[in-house]
Amino acid sequence: MFRGNFFAELALADIYDAPFDASVFEGKPALINIWATWCSPCVGEMPHLEELSREYADKITIIGLHAEGMTVKDDELVPWEEQNEAARALAERLGLTFPLINPDINLFVLMNFPDYGLQVTAFPTTWLLDENGIVSNVILGARDKEGWQQEIDSFLEHLEERELEKNEG
Repeated sequence: MFRGNFFAELALADIYDAPFDASVFEGKPALINIWATWCSPCVGEMPHLEELSREYADKITIIGLHAEGMTVKDDELVPWEEQNEAARALAERLGLTFPLINPDINLFVLMNFPDYGLQVTAFPTTWLLDENGIVSNVILGARDKEGWQQEIDSFLEHLEERELEKNEG
């Protein structure tokens, strides 16, 4: 049972199978870009997300969620090594340094079952999370750098306005 920030309490690993510190989701907005190695629009926008992850580092955390990093085998969720090898090769070829994580069972369920309203039906799909880990917006499709800047700026402006309204009320 999750009591606080859902995303901050997840036990996650990156595409290298190293533990990922999910506390980055606590108290700071996040952009979670859900991608696959075979998805050319996903791959095409990754260099833009890399640049923006540095430019917006103090305002929002940008994370890539590798949709095919895990698979079900013998009724158990396990790393999909072939897909993770492809993801690692892609990350190295593009010089990506922003976190690229694999889903745990909780994210796997969110991405794959319609019951929760966050099922991924197209790649890339991006979830924008507020500072409390609430998915505030879902964006379908790829963007160029300017498009992502507009999306991020608009989202951050919305969060600021919400905070102002909360403080005034």
